[in-house]
Amino acid sequence: MFAVHIGDRITAENKRLEEEKQKAVKKETPPVNVITLLIQPGPLADSITLPAEITPQQELWVKAEVSGRIVETLADEGATLTKGEPIVKLDDRDYRSRLKRIDAAYSLARTEYKRSLALARTNATAQAALDDIEARLKELEAQKNEAALALERTEIRAPISCLLNELKARKGDFVAIGDPVAQVLDIDPVKVVVGVPESDVAEVFDIKEAEVTIPALDGRKVIAEKIFLSRKPRTLARLYDLELEIANPAGGILPGMFARVELVKKTFDQAVTVPLYAVLTEGDERYVFIETDGKAEKRPVATGLITGWRIHITEGLHAGDRVVIVGHRSIEHGQALNVVENLTDAAELVEP
Repeated sequence: MFAVHIGDRITAENKRLEEEKQKAVKKETPPVNVITLLIQPGPLADSITLPAEITPQQELWVKAEVSGRIVETLADEGATLTKGEPIVKLDDRDYRSRLKRIDAAYSLARTEYKRSLALARTNATAQAALDDIEARLKELEAQKNEAALALERTEIRAPISCLLNELKARKGDFVAIGDPVAQVLDIDPVKVVVGVPESDVAEVFDIKEAEVTIPALDGRKVIAEKIFLSRKPRTLARLYDLELEIANPAGGILPGMFARVELVKKTFDQAVTVPLYAVLTEGDERYVFIETDGKAEKRPVATGLITGWRIHITEGLHAGDRVVIVGHRSIEHGQALNVVENLTDAAELVEP
């Protein structure tokens, strides 16, 4: 028993001596130069950025509704047209002649109808004869309206306020009914079409607007309003079309341009974030070092979403904490620190 007791005392003494040695070493270790970040909770957005394409609000081919030879083009490609403004003129001589003939026949039938109606009142003519004349008058009236409409259609007009993008038919061309004459675009506003993955579609269902970046216009950023989210994927890739709208009064945003759309899925008003590189990992544990009274304190943390170079700390840090963001890989818990600089914004380290 005495030997065991002596052994325990020796072990305890060795342990004490080792601890004192470690303390002495730490005392002799000079403070480590570090840079810290003052934690100031602020807004954070959980967002995704997706490729998109600019498309016209409307894209139409204006087609001939009557046949004929084009005798005049009344608008140039690239022109801005108002609804109803003429684009091309067809040879209308045959249509005018037909309308004249029908109009003359209609006038004669109307005169005959009036005479027969007066005779019918005195029983000088049969009611059946009057009915026949009235039926012919109505038929000629319908033919007259049809001929007038055909004559009107020899001048092919813009169906909407638009940009004349392409004039397919030229002076001297013969067009039949249904032949394309001109392509017109409505580009104010324009649409932005973005394919949203199935995994994200539920989270963007209720968005009302999104930021759109257009690289071709020197990275111009604009806010677009949501107008439609498809309820069915367009491809086997399970992408749902989200359509946004951008006002384009100057016409500088053109169909076919590539764009990037940032869709905000969720926002945090008072989020604690640190640079991604400030979080250290050991096994399943994630932790940071904070500076307290000139010493390093190891602080376990729980993390959330990563956005850019920042990571959301959901547990473990609070406003006013000073997180070591430079020099943290060469320190230990309890080690003396020399704070070279205490930043309020980590972007000062990552941005030029």
